[in-house]
Amino acid sequence: MAERDPIDLIKDQLTQWERLGELNADHDLFKQWLAESRTILEKAFSPRSTHCQNFGALKFREVNIKGFDSPEVQRINSARFKRDLDQAKAILLSALKELTLDRTLFKKLQTTAKTVEVSLKGEYFISSGITDQALRKAIELSFEGSGLTPVAHSSGEEPISLSQRIDQIRRIRIGIFDLTPPGRERSLIELGIALGLGKEVILLSKKGVELPEMVEALPRVEYETPADLTPHLKKKIP
Repeated sequence: MAERDPIDLIKDQLTQWERLGELNADHDLFKQWLAESRTILEKAFSPRSTHCQNFGALKFREVNIKGFDSPEVQRINSARFKRDLDQAKAILLSALKELTLDRTLFKKLQTTAKTVEVSLKGEYFISSGITDQALRKAIELSFEGSGLTPVAHSSGEEPISLSQRIDQIRRIRIGIFDLTPPGRERSLIELGIALGLGKEVILLSKKGVELPEMVEALPRVEYETPADLTPHLKKKIP
C-alpha cells in the first residue's frame, strides 16, 4: 500500500464530493467515496475520534425499506442524502483544519499522522495518444499494487469517440498522457478534458522532448525506452 499525506487525501475526497450531489446512497461511486473517506479518517486520527464517530453516524437515507419505495420516500431519502452529504463535507473540513493546525502550531507535539498507508480503489486512464503497446504495458506495470485498474475499453487499439473519452475520463482518479509525438495532439485534447474535470494527471515524454510552456508545471516523467519508464512512473503514482 502507498503512503500518502492525510491532508492530501482529504483534499482529494473534498474534490470528489463536488460530484456526488446528483447521486444517491446506493450509487457505487458514492459507496466507494464513503468507504474511502471513513478509512482515511480512521487512519489519520482513530476510530474513536470525534471525526470518525460523527462521520459514522451519518446514514444518508431516511427510509431503508425497499418495500415501501414510492416517490414520497424517494423525495425524503433524497433530502436526507443531501443533508448528510453536506454534513460529511463539514466533518472532512474540520478534520483537515485539525491536521493543518497540528502541523503549524504544535510541531513539537504533533498528535496526528504525517502519512498513512492507503490502497484506494478506482480507475486510471491511459491516453489514446499512447499507441505503442510496449509503452502501454510499462504503464500498466507501474499501477500494479496501487489498487487502481485501467478504464475499460481504453486499450488504444480501437478508435473511440470524443464523448466516450470524456465519459472515461470523468470516472478516473488519475490520467497518464504522453506528450511525445506522434500522439501528442490526442493526448493534449484528453489532458485538457482531465484538467477541466479536476483530475490528477501525470505527463510522460521522451528525454529531450520540449513540452508546451503551459503544462511545464504539471507532474512529469521522462523516459528513454518503455523498459525504463515503469520504476520512474511507479514513484509518481499516489
